[in-house]
Amino acid sequence: MNPFHRIFGGLLLVLIDIHFGQIEVLADFIGYLLVLSALNGMDGNLKGMKGARSTALIISVTAIPQSFLGQPAGTNEGVNIGFDPLTIYHQSLGLIKLVLIFYLFYVLIDWAKKKEDEDLERRTQKLFRVYVTTHIIYYALLPFSMNLSENMAIPLFIVGIAVVIILEIMLLVLIRAFHNEHHKIALY
Repeated sequence: MNPFHRIFGGLLLVLIDIHFGQIEVLADFIGYLLVLSALNGMDGNLKGMKGARSTALIISVTAIPQSFLGQPAGTNEGVNIGFDPLTIYHQSLGLIKLVLIFYLFYVLIDWAKKKEDEDLERRTQKLFRVYVTTHIIYYALLPFSMNLSENMAIPLFIVGIAVVIILEIMLLVLIRAFHNEHHKIALY
């Protein structure tokens, strides 16, 4: 099976959150294991591969409890970014995922470079810069959000979540392009 197809499927599983009570039906750790298996099936000499494999293994194990813990609950006072263990755990998983995506972008860029596909390489570098910069800004501003009034915090959260979801979809579309390119190369 095409490794990019497994990466696509794994990241799609991570993106989709379906809960049955507290239990997550499509567990994120399964998606991360798919990404890890895809990375293990690829050329180990690609730039960033060692970091991507290590981070995928770490997040696969770390995300197992998330399947049973559910999402952090809101409070009666409205929006509140607290320092409770569940919120810290979920934010930590988000940061580990950002590190995984960081290394994954390096793998994708190096793969495109070795296949001499300049268009795909340029497209990947462009999305890499936007994706990582946006996420770093999001995580940097998150602690300051607790000082905002609810009237300001809720619209900012909605905009932030919308931007992050759009970037995740753009990443999936890019990985699909890598899948198609790999498929073309396999046919020749």
